[in-house]
Amino acid sequence: MPAERASMDEPLILDRYRLIERLATGGSAEVWRARDEQLDREVAVKRLHAHLFTDEASRARLAAEARSAARLSHPVIVGVYDVDATGDAPALIMELVDGESLAARLERDGPLAEREAVAIVADLAEALFHAHQQGVIHRDLKPGNVLLDRKGRTRLVDFGIAHSLAEASARLTVVGTVIGTLRAMAPEQLADGPITPRTDLYGLGVVLHEALTGRPPYPTASPLALADAQRAGPPPLDGLDPALAALIAGCLALDPTDRPLHAGAVAEALRSWLAGDPDPALALAPPASALVDTAAVTQPVPVVPPPPPSAPVAQEAPSRRPRRVAPILLALAALAAIAVLAAFAVNGPETAADASPSASIPSASASALASASASVDPRWLAGLVGKVEKECGADAAQVAEAELRTMDEDEAKEHADALVDECKEDDGSGNGGGNGNGGNGNGNGRGNDD
Repeated sequence: MPAERASMDEPLILDRYRLIERLATGGSAEVWRARDEQLDREVAVKRLHAHLFTDEASRARLAAEARSAARLSHPVIVGVYDVDATGDAPALIMELVDGESLAARLERDGPLAEREAVAIVADLAEALFHAHQQGVIHRDLKPGNVLLDRKGRTRLVDFGIAHSLAEASARLTVVGTVIGTLRAMAPEQLADGPITPRTDLYGLGVVLHEALTGRPPYPTASPLALADAQRAGPPPLDGLDPALAALIAGCLALDPTDRPLHAGAVAEALRSWLAGDPDPALALAPPASALVDTAAVTQPVPVVPPPPPSAPVAQEAPSRRPRRVAPILLALAALAAIAVLAAFAVNGPETAADASPSASIPSASASALASASASVDPRWLAGLVGKVEKECGADAAQVAEAELRTMDEDEAKEHADALVDECKEDDGSGNGGGNGNGGNGNGNGRGNDD
């Protein structure tokens, strides 16, 4: 069926974008190939259905989200160039990708080979890690929003509109129904709970499951049935590599705190698997429930022994918290060190001859986690990380930073205070012992940030 051509009488969008042909249509929008008359290039125009944005508040929200998405700069993320929030049909102007969606590919050819599926999801995880550092959450990760261009590269589309569409749909939805991609909704989205970067990790699990099996993890037809299925846990994945099955199950965990620590950890795990590591789960932070047993956490990896205990404090107050945070930080720091070594082994020096899609995308190594926050973290987060670093050292602050990113401000403050108090207790003097490089005792500030 030939594509629908636009009429030459169609007015220009924002006085510069001329529609050429309609490429796709869906429940919330139409996608058009268009030409930017000012820059003489082809672009994609996503025209959102006007009935979803009937008031100034909804259009202002759309414009704000588009501006946030336009700040993202990553080779996997489809760029947002412009937004029209005032016309008859609100529109996003985006980079035009010549290719097809992962959903179309799966519908035509069935499940992907393991290595191809893992490479695609590793690309997506790295893109999400970049976006989360900028404070942007995708919210609607699904095969339909994953594009595969003619050169085989992975592209992720639709940053900047998922929240606006959800708000618009909520105003038009009757009680007991949901407008949206039901099969890709995380449990907290169904329950109208808080949305965090770990909501996107659920989407990564959905995409990897569907890429490897050809079907969504929970092929249900109603929100109630989906909620029941999610509580029952992910279905068994017989015949799939056990390490990949475990990673999918971790991403699909009902409780967001039981999912991997962040998208960068998922990317590291998948890159390690592609490099031959039979158990990439080692690159992931263990769930919160596993951190209670510190002996179990520290068994698989060598941990620097703690300093000799100071003299006991007389008449210790009975309300003092158990001494458990510092061993957790040591275990997580050791896991982060393993991730750094794995990233170096996987990526190695870059060569001009390496033209694979993943080679052009920087690995989300543990060293990147330590340095990325300087220019993009909100001030309250940077302040809390600095507070932990002052009392606990740079290594502990690096681990704490990744944890604090997944929390809201109040929860993060409480967690940072607990870490600082624990480090003071361990030091025995209240001056902070410094965990490795960058302790505060020598006045050298952050120490080694490499």
